[in-house]
Amino acid sequence: MKKGLYLLPYIAGAACLAGLLHSCASMGNPSGGARDEDPPRFVRSNPMPYATGVKGNRVEIEFDELVNVKDAFTNVVVSPPDASSPRVTASGRKIYVQWEDTLRSGTTYTVDFGKSITDVNEGNPLGSYSFTFATGQTLDSLRIAGVVLDAATLEPQQGMLVGVHRADAPDTAFRTLRFDRATKTDDRGRFVIRGLKAVPYNLFALGDLNNDYRWDNPAELIAFYPVPVTPYAEQGETADSIYNPLTGAVDSVVNRRRTVYKPDNLLLSVFDIGYKPQYLAKYERPDSLRLRFILNAPSASIPFLSLPDYIPQGQWYVAEHTAHNDTVTYWLTDRRLIAADSLRVAVTFDRHNKERELVAGTDTVLMTLPRQRAAAKPKKRTRKQIEQDSIEAEKLRWLPVRAEGSSRLDVLSPIVFETEEPLLRLDTLGVHLEVRTDTVWEEMALPEIKSDTTGNLRRYSLSLGEWKYGAGYRLTIDSLALQGLTGRYNKTLTQDFTTKKREDYALLNLRLIPDTIQGYVEVLNSSDSPVARAWVTNGAVSFPYLAPADYYVRFVAHRGDRMEFTPGDYDKGLQPDEVYYYPAMISLKRHDRSEQWDLNAKPVDAQKPDAIKKNKPERKSTGKKKKNNERQETEQDDFFDVSRNPFA
Repeated sequence: MKKGLYLLPYIAGAACLAGLLHSCASMGNPSGGARDEDPPRFVRSNPMPYATGVKGNRVEIEFDELVNVKDAFTNVVVSPPDASSPRVTASGRKIYVQWEDTLRSGTTYTVDFGKSITDVNEGNPLGSYSFTFATGQTLDSLRIAGVVLDAATLEPQQGMLVGVHRADAPDTAFRTLRFDRATKTDDRGRFVIRGLKAVPYNLFALGDLNNDYRWDNPAELIAFYPVPVTPYAEQGETADSIYNPLTGAVDSVVNRRRTVYKPDNLLLSVFDIGYKPQYLAKYERPDSLRLRFILNAPSASIPFLSLPDYIPQGQWYVAEHTAHNDTVTYWLTDRRLIAADSLRVAVTFDRHNKERELVAGTDTVLMTLPRQRAAAKPKKRTRKQIEQDSIEAEKLRWLPVRAEGSSRLDVLSPIVFETEEPLLRLDTLGVHLEVRTDTVWEEMALPEIKSDTTGNLRRYSLSLGEWKYGAGYRLTIDSLALQGLTGRYNKTLTQDFTTKKREDYALLNLRLIPDTIQGYVEVLNSSDSPVARAWVTNGAVSFPYLAPADYYVRFVAHRGDRMEFTPGDYDKGLQPDEVYYYPAMISLKRHDRSEQWDLNAKPVDAQKPDAIKKNKPERKSTGKKKKNNERQETEQDDFFDVSRNPFA
C-alpha cells in the first residue's frame, strides 16, 4: 500500500504528460470535464440552523458554489406568515432572507425553499431545503407530513399551499386568519410542515390565488383534514444499505437510530366547491326566430323573459337549453315578434351580488337582427344559376331532418334524429322501423319515440335497450309526418343502420374488495376520460360492450342516485367522495378480462398509473452522481428512501 501511494505522483505525472502530448496532436476543443450534476451544498450560516435566541431580522446562508433562488416570491414559504413577506435574494454563494419588521419574540421561524435553490452553472436543484431557527430559547421541532391529491382524479397537486391552525382557533380561522405555519407541496404533491408544537392542529390545503394564506375566495381549491392532528416524535430504527460503488451491489446493511416525526402519511383531497360568478355573459339574436342567452355559470333554472314594450297573447316562445341551463335558446312563436327587426327584452335570472350571494336580478337588453349586406346590383344570371336558386328555394320549403351518428350502430346506442327547429306535431304513424331478415326488410313494432331529456327540443331517439348483434335496421320517416315551428313539413327520410358484431366488443369483469363498498366504476381511456360507467352490485361490476383497446379504471365511493362525483363541503364538514384507481393498465385488445381488485392493496397516492397522470413529477437525472459524504444526522431525512440504490 505504501509503495502504491509513493509511486502515485509519478504515475499521475506520466498520465498528465501523455494527455498534453495527445492534446498537442489533436485540434479539438477540451471537453471541460464531466457535467456537474450535484446540487449546492450547505457550508455555513448566520444564525446556525436550529439556533435559539436569535436576534435581528436577517438570515445569511452560504453554499459551496454560486447559487440562485428561482421565483422566490412564489416558491419560498416563511412560517409564521406575516402581512409582508421577507425579501429573499441570492448573491454569489450566499442567500439572504431579510425581514422588514422585527421578528416575533419566542417564535420558531422556518423558511421553506422547496426546490427553488439551484446552482448557477447547471441549474441543479437543492431539493426540499428548509432553514429553521427560534427567537426564543425553545425550538419547536415537530413536523407533520403527507400528500395532497385531487379528490376526483388523484392527480398530485404541485405548488399547493398547506397550512395549519391550532385546533382551539375560531371556526372562521380558515377564512379570516393567516395560517399559523405553512409550506408548499413538491412536484409529487408531498409536503412537510415544520416548527410545530405538541398540540392539536387543524390541517388545510389551499390553492391560494391572492397569496394571503387564507380561504377568502370561493374560486380557490381547498382541502381539509377531517380531524385535528397532534404531531409527535419517536425513536425508530432504519436499515441503511451500503453499496459497492464499483458493482452497485449491496455490501452490507447497517441499522441506525433516528428520530421519526409523526404523523407522516396524511392525505388531503383537494376539491373545487364549484363557485363561478353568475352573470349574463352574452346575448344574441342569430335570426328572426331565435333569442339566445349565455350565462357565465350553470344555473338551477332558466331565465324568465318579458317584453316591456309589448304584451303578447299567450305563450310567445318555447325554450331550449343545455343540460346545466347555462345556454338557453328561446324560439319565438308570435308572428309580430318574428317580424320585428329589434326587440327590447327583460331577462330575469339568479346572479351573484358583491357578497357572492345568488339573488334575482333583471337586465333589459336590446335584441337586433344581424345586419344584412346591401344587395348587389342584379346581374344577368346564367341558366345554371337560375336552376340552382330554384333548388335552394325548394329546400327552404321543407323542414330539414337528419339522422345522427354513424350508420354502424352500437348495440346499446339509440337511433337518433334531429330537426332544424322545434316541432309542433309528430305523427308516429309516419315513423317506421324495419329489421333485415336475410335480404327482406320486415317492419317491427315501433319503440317509444323519446324527446331529449337535457332540454334539446329538436332531438328524438328510439331504442330497444339492446339491438341484435350484426343486424340491419332501417328508419323511415314519411313526408309530412313532422311539422316544425314555422309550419314547414319534412320530406321523406330513410336511413339504414348496421349494428356491430359480438367480436367487435370486449368484456371486462371486476370483483372489488371489500365487496360491501358502494359506488360506481368508470372505465377510462388513455386521456383519463370516462368511456363507460356502471354501478357496483355486491362487489361486482361488468362492462360487456367495450371496444377492444387499452383502458384504465377508477372507482368512486358514492351513495347518491346519479353517477356523479360529489365534492366536499367545508361548512358541513363533508369530505369529497373517495376515489381509487386500478394501479395498472387493462388491455382488452386480444381477449376478455376478469380481474379481482383490492382497493386498499396500494396507498392512494401510489395507485394512479403514471401513464395517465397529467401532473408528472420532475424527471431525475440519469447521470452518475458523485458519492455524497455520509450524513451523521440522526433525524428523519425528508422523503429519503433508505432502500434506494444510489448507484443504480
